[in-house]
Amino acid sequence: MGGGEIPKIPDWRSYTVGEHTPELLKTQRMLKSLGLNDPWLRNEVWRYDTRNPSIGPNKWYRIKSFMGYQGFKYGVAIAVLTAGLHHYVNSHADHGEHH
Repeated sequence: MGGGEIPKIPDWRSYTVGEHTPELLKTQRMLKSLGLNDPWLRNEVWRYDTRNPSIGPNKWYRIKSFMGYQGFKYGVAIAVLTAGLHHYVNSHADHGEHH
């Protein structure tokens, strides 16, 4: 079932903390200043690797993708439209006696 090729799994030694992972370098320096070492830090390289085009060095891109930016703008537009329609409909309703 499914067929196709099994995806190629990269060698674990390709995940190293370096200039391509500035956030992890900062974490590594901070830990070192406290006399600590995290041998598993390389397991997070795939998340912070700026060579990966889906992550990239641009923080704005990550913020937009985190917020679901493409759907976010449509959601805001629909919310504004709904609130305006609600206000319009209720402004013409009979509010009873007002003094």
